[in-house]
Amino acid sequence: MTPIDQIMQQDHERLDQLLEQSAQAVRQGAWQEAAQFLEALRHGIVDGHMVVEEGTLFPAFELQEGSEDHPLTALLRKGHQDLRVFFEEMAEAIADQDAETFDDLLSTVQTILKQHDAKEETELYPYLASALADQGEAAGKRILDFEAEATS
Repeated sequence: MTPIDQIMQQDHERLDQLLEQSAQAVRQGAWQEAAQFLEALRHGIVDGHMVVEEGTLFPAFELQEGSEDHPLTALLRKGHQDLRVFFEEMAEAIADQDAETFDDLLSTVQTILKQHDAKEETELYPYLASALADQGEAAGKRILDFEAEATS
């Protein structure tokens, strides 16, 4: 089984592609397609990726570190909250066919994701891949199953 750090990084890349596909559809004025890609992104991040992180990975990290209120997981949870709000605002911009607002939000979301993903990929995932007895196999399987469901 692939270690959790590799699975989660691959999921970041898959989700980044959905964001870019949504942005490209906005640039082309393909509003329905943009909405579909954005919803696939939101679903993938909020209902899949974040669920695994907040329900399994963050608590496992906090248990290993001996702190339920660890600064790293607190920061990452805050990033998740922010992203949820931005996805709603992006969906509104698409519904309003407002490319300018969408682009402004896109720039912000890309910056947040770049910083957020880097923190997870350099600090959280490698630690868990070595600290967890199964290298995060159970959590990784949940992500892979979710991806398979989302693409079918």
